[in-house]
Amino acid sequence: MSVICITKKDKKRILVQFCVFLIIIIAIVLIRIYIFGIFIIPSSSMAPTLLPGDYILVSKMSYGPRVINVWKLLIDKKLKYNWYKGWGEINKGDVFVFNFPQYRTLNNKYPDIYGGTIVKRCYGIPGDLVVIKNERIKNKGFLAKANLFPYDNTLSWTIANYGPLWVPGEGQAMFLNTKTAKHYKDVLLYEGYKVKLYNDSVFLNNIFAKSVTFKNNYFFMVGDNFYDSYDSRYWGFVPEKNIVGKAVFVLFSLDPNKPWYRCFKWGRFLQRIK
Repeated sequence: MSVICITKKDKKRILVQFCVFLIIIIAIVLIRIYIFGIFIIPSSSMAPTLLPGDYILVSKMSYGPRVINVWKLLIDKKLKYNWYKGWGEINKGDVFVFNFPQYRTLNNKYPDIYGGTIVKRCYGIPGDLVVIKNERIKNKGFLAKANLFPYDNTLSWTIANYGPLWVPGEGQAMFLNTKTAKHYKDVLLYEGYKVKLYNDSVFLNNIFAKSVTFKNNYFFMVGDNFYDSYDSRYWGFVPEKNIVGKAVFVLFSLDPNKPWYRCFKWGRFLQRIK
């Protein structure tokens, strides 16, 4: 029977190795939370910019990282975030990852505005009038207007001839009438208002209102695969608090339709997202 003796030198070496390992793990976690994330593109809604099988690098510091409020999650069982200032602002044309805004859950007992993560291109920023005009396809079957946001059957909008639609932003005011109250009902609910209409009057939280000033910024998102993208034209605005980060690089891409030994797409390796 052999006896293994651990000397003080060995103990010190093991302690140093453990501390280095712990520091590396903490650094990885902090980088993942505050600096960047990696996401996989599942569909062709952003083609040709992003393709299924792309692994993209998302900069969280570009707009400011958001961090889960652990206390709220553990004690109140609610998903809440804390936001920190980033080094830039959101610009029209940016491609970014965000949580799908589940407005209709806000009427539920346990609301959750944060749906699954998706990626689109920013088509409208706060204060913009979104107008989409594309006469080239008006006779090609893309004129269906069912289920388009803001869900007003009196509008003759289609996915290719859409708007004008105003994008609300923090500190900006909007005149309220029965039409605007219906068009922005989801956003008003997100802002904390229950909308009721009586004849031609609008009541927010049972108080008569002629206007409303928004407390949050919103964005209108459209996929680069313009005619085959489920985006803001169907489900409305993205609240700023749903944004995860800016898409900056395609790290690498794997073709899901090819075997593992031939699936790597060399042409998309470290490709900058524009």
